[in-house]
Amino acid sequence: MFRPWLRLLDPTLEAVRQKADSSQACRLDLARALNTRGLHREAAELLDQLVASQRENGDLWFERIIAAGDGSDRDLLATYHQDLEAIRDEHPGAGCHRRNLGYVRLLQQRPQDAERALQQALDRDGQDGRSMELMGLLALQKGEPAEAKGWILKALTLQPKDPRSLRLLGLVCEQLGDYKSAEAQYLAALELEPAYFWGWHSLGELSLRVGEREVGLRCIHHARALCVNEPTSYFLVAELFSEQGHLDLAQGELHALMALAPSARVMAEAQGLLGELRRDLGDREGAISYYSLATETDPEGATPWVALADMAREEDRLEDALRCYREALDREPEAADIQVQIGYVHLNLGHFPDAERCFLEALELDPSEYSAYLGLAERFRLSQQHEEQARMVQEAMALAPDDPDVWNAQGVTLEVSGNLPEAEEAYEKALALDPLHRKAANNLGFLLEKRMELGEPGLKERTIAAWRRRLLICRDEGQSLKMACEHLSHLGVEDTQIRRWLEHEPCPVAE
Repeated sequence: MFRPWLRLLDPTLEAVRQKADSSQACRLDLARALNTRGLHREAAELLDQLVASQRENGDLWFERIIAAGDGSDRDLLATYHQDLEAIRDEHPGAGCHRRNLGYVRLLQQRPQDAERALQQALDRDGQDGRSMELMGLLALQKGEPAEAKGWILKALTLQPKDPRSLRLLGLVCEQLGDYKSAEAQYLAALELEPAYFWGWHSLGELSLRVGEREVGLRCIHHARALCVNEPTSYFLVAELFSEQGHLDLAQGELHALMALAPSARVMAEAQGLLGELRRDLGDREGAISYYSLATETDPEGATPWVALADMAREEDRLEDALRCYREALDREPEAADIQVQIGYVHLNLGHFPDAERCFLEALELDPSEYSAYLGLAERFRLSQQHEEQARMVQEAMALAPDDPDVWNAQGVTLEVSGNLPEAEEAYEKALALDPLHRKAANNLGFLLEKRMELGEPGLKERTIAAWRRRLLICRDEGQSLKMACEHLSHLGVEDTQIRRWLEHEPCPVAE
């Protein structure tokens, strides 16, 4: 049933619609207006028609890729890439087609390919603001906000009234911790385009992040008045509420999304996140129910199977964990991280050759998967091949020198070789990188006790501090306190003191 009053929800868009039949340019204006509001499905239908008649138009393709959205279908992106490669080969001197190829590669999460294509685009057209904007987005995704800012500022010199670039600059300012400037950029984007969905949404996220919940929710709701069924909105807000400890609000966001009857993939993702929230609340049965429901909703999805495997492993149900990880790997056979987890389960089962095979297969899939080297190090430690153990840790260190797990493994290697003071330094480094690293705190406590037993003086207070840290980490992560309490009691700490620490001591932080 046609309801003319719906036009009142967005009269500006209605005015653009009325002009859309007059020319191709007006139809492109409508597509841009739809993309601006986050109405990507309708924009995509219109842009497919336009691209079919103007296959070589780089601006149409750019808008079509925007309409695909950040959660784009893999097969669709692969089709776009194939089409754009053909157009690029037909017009090797045009930068716009290489720029659009770079954009597709960004959405496919292939940053090296994206950077190469964007650089080729700039070599052909050094004044293309869109290419510079995408280079900024690439740097932002790589966690390099200072470089991203440089690229986006260059883009804005060429397109100073572009809401999209202004919002990206706001995101950069947020990453740099400059919230005031971020707010100014979002405001500038909205002054240029008051119906910009992601402008309002980013402003709302920022307000929620700094504790202005009422303002933040008003901005989010204003964005949703433009497009109520954009799933990323609900996931982002749920994640933000979860980080702030408002798990009830986070669940509400996901239930609101599910009430909109999204696609099976999105529904399964929401169910999986609800499983995570139930797990955080200590409701393991509820978590398993949601994860299992997600596997049924989207039979092709690997993520809920990984979550079920992780829970089984935590509960020492190793055969169940192995089965679930294999289900996940069947769905994502190129996932090196899943191979690594299967390798660790084999280690726990004592299947050393199978574990080694899994870690090596993970490295074949992704040579940068340093956790596979850590798995191999543990495999060699258990078989007392200490030279190989040390070599594997060094391989991991070369790939991830700032990872606390690597430093913890380095501590284990040094301890096994008898370099006890150096092992202590490695464990302390791991804890400096991650103050809640339970394994490093555990290893540090045992190491200091070992040195005390060997007769080294002056270590008692440091040993107590190490076990106290382990105690507080276990408290904050909901883990068993028994081991830490026993060691503290053995070191002469009274039960009343332990209770005071548990009741009043804050979480460990980096020193």
